Order: sequence, then structure tokens, then C-alpha cells
Amino acid sequence: MANRIFKESQTYIGTWVMYFIILAEVPILILLIVLYATSEDKQEMAIALGVVLGTMALILSLILNLKLETRIDDDNISFRYLPFIRTWRQYPKAIIASAEVIKYSPISDYGGWGIKGNKTTKAYSVLGDEGILLDVGEKKKILIGTMKSKELTGFIENWMEE
Repeated sequence: MANRIFKESQTYIGTWVMYFIILAEVPILILLIVLYATSEDKQEMAIALGVVLGTMALILSLILNLKLETRIDDDNISFRYLPFIRTWRQYPKAIIASAEVIKYSPISDYGGWGIKGNKTTKAYSVLGDEGILLDVGEKKKILIGTMKSKELTGFIENWMEE
């Protein structure tokens, strides 16, 4: 398996989360535009409309820019969760006691998707209910979500044997 590399990139673009946020924002915008049109104090309503539009744009921008990137090469398992974790977090093969692809419950096990966890367990996920669970020693576990569990399972089995 020398020089094989596993790469995965996950985003919210084109998922139900993005469409849900857009569908939630549209009625609010319509309501605000109607209120602006019927308001007597146009300046105050324009400020309110600007603040709400700005907030909605920031939320949508954040969701569209979230990206979980995973990279596994001969020596390391690396990941980053943009825009929060910009540099690659690397776990050398030598310190990984075990690595396995698991199915988990994001809500009951970790409290949802995103960056979750406590002192001993951290989870980094975008969507789905599958991930690679790393035991990196000192009672510390890392879960990195994946949407390519079948491909990753075979890759990890070969990677751990070498």
C-alpha cells in the first residue's frame, strides 16, 4: 500500500442543511420587506432590515464555508475543519493505538454535528452517522466523520496492518 493516500472533503453545500436555512430565511425576509413597505418610520425599518439581512448573510456564509477535510497517508492521519481549525491536525501512525470505522449516533453520542466533545473524546463531523474513531492514547479518542465509510474501512484495515 506504499504511497497510497485517502482524501475526503465534506461540506454543507447542496445538502438539506443549506436548503433548510435558505427556506427558513425567505419568509423572514418577505415579512421584513412587507413591514418596511408599510412602516411610517422608513429609516428605523431600513436599519432593522439591514441588521437582519447582514446576520442572515453571515450565517449562510458560515454554513457554506464549513469544510471537513481528511487525509490519510503512509505516516499520518490528518484533518482540518475550516474555518475553525485552519492548520492540519496530524496524528502519526506511531501514536495511534487503534483506528476503526464505526457507525454512531451524532445526537445521543456527541450532541450533534460539528465540533463536539470533552477532555477525553472529540468529534468532528459534518453530516451522517459514520466516522473513523482513533484511540491516540492517554484516554483520548478522536472521531472524524466520513461519508466514504466503505472505502475508508478497507483503507484503514490495510493501513493499520503495515
